[in-house]
Amino acid sequence: MKCVIFAGGKGNRIRTYNDDTPKPLITIGDEPIIWHIMRIYYSYGIKEFVICLGYKQERFKQYFLDMFNYKKDFELSFGENKIEILNDYMEDIKVSLIDTGLETQTGGRLKRVEKYLGDDDIFLLTYGDAVSDIDINDLIDFHKRNNKKVTITTVKKKERFGIIDIDNNSVITSFREKPDKEANNINAGFMVVNKEVLNDLNEDSLSFEKEILERYGNIGEVAAYVHDGFWQCMDYQSEREYLNRLIKENNAPWIRWEK
Repeated sequence: MKCVIFAGGKGNRIRTYNDDTPKPLITIGDEPIIWHIMRIYYSYGIKEFVICLGYKQERFKQYFLDMFNYKKDFELSFGENKIEILNDYMEDIKVSLIDTGLETQTGGRLKRVEKYLGDDDIFLLTYGDAVSDIDINDLIDFHKRNNKKVTITTVKKKERFGIIDIDNNSVITSFREKPDKEANNINAGFMVVNKEVLNDLNEDSLSFEKEILERYGNIGEVAAYVHDGFWQCMDYQSEREYLNRLIKENNAPWIRWEK
């Protein structure tokens, strides 16, 4: 099963950090947040990733090429003009880095990577800017049990996010744009999607959130996996500082792997 990561946007809200750096490549601790997200999935056996690129795509490609090289010990023989790999510490991960266009919206980006998703009937989907201690295996099992076309992870959150209404059977009944002052269910990413829904997208589609989530939500085909644990996005510098503080204090709930 493959995991698709949306990483093509400009991430304007956190520009105070660095005007050049795409948000998924902004570091928390010693690594970009996108690598933390990939390690969350990897810790549950998900080893293949398709990354939807757009803004500053060359930076992503360079990062993963550099990682491919610097995590290895090697011996250079200048006289024999060869390189011998001595130790390989790389995780068993396969990454497809796909240019999905600079201005393409999420629906179009997803359609443009369809051919890289393999033969599985379902795939995982998330954004490149949030971490969580979510149990990925339980999320997948929940999706299969509920027999809906899409499952999204929801968390309770105040502030600026759109609201999701859920019935007693964990089925989403509506999406609302404007939150009120109370904590509400919001889309935390970490989704499971039946590949058949891509038939309703094309390469010029608008947002996945409107064209798939709202459309299928209106007919009862989106399930809500309610996550009561840790979740934090990184839209603002203050949120990055919070995540860095958790890592520094060795209290980062999403890090369940050996550092």
